[in-house]
Amino acid sequence: MKKIVGIFALVVVLYSCNQTTEVIENKQAGEWVSSGAKYSMGDDANVATVKAFIEGYEKMNVETIFNLSQDSVRVFLHNLETPMYMNRTLLTQMFSNFDSIQATPVYFLPYQVAGWDQSIVQVVSKEKRFLKDGTIENVRLLEKFIIDKDGKVSTIRQFDAAW
Repeated sequence: MKKIVGIFALVVVLYSCNQTTEVIENKQAGEWVSSGAKYSMGDDANVATVKAFIEGYEKMNVETIFNLSQDSVRVFLHNLETPMYMNRTLLTQMFSNFDSIQATPVYFLPYQVAGWDQSIVQVVSKEKRFLKDGTIENVRLLEKFIIDKDGKVSTIRQFDAAW
């Protein structure tokens, strides 16, 4: 009986050695319609940058935000038709209207578009903004943080994600 169990264990070990796991790297899928470019997964370093950026935003810390971004960030706000350029002065003025901000991300999805020298981190989040006049704004956003080749946020594009 011991010999049968021993032979069975040997067969299992030998069989498992013959099993291979296929690793696919840089798999591309999807399509950027205007160019036909494909998407691939991005880098978690960019996710870390965006997480720190959002934490700085929630703490209304202008220096943290601009340490993680270019000196002027192109921003497409969900409620405006044209982009704006956010700098330290403008952001400081905006924060002066708030008592506090609660930002609750749902997910972070880093990806790359083939042929681009920038990366994207897509974030869905819920925000509650407490204004000094007593108003409370509740928004749900889908945001795309564009990260330049130096790892800095260069553009933010927001979409209203009311659900």
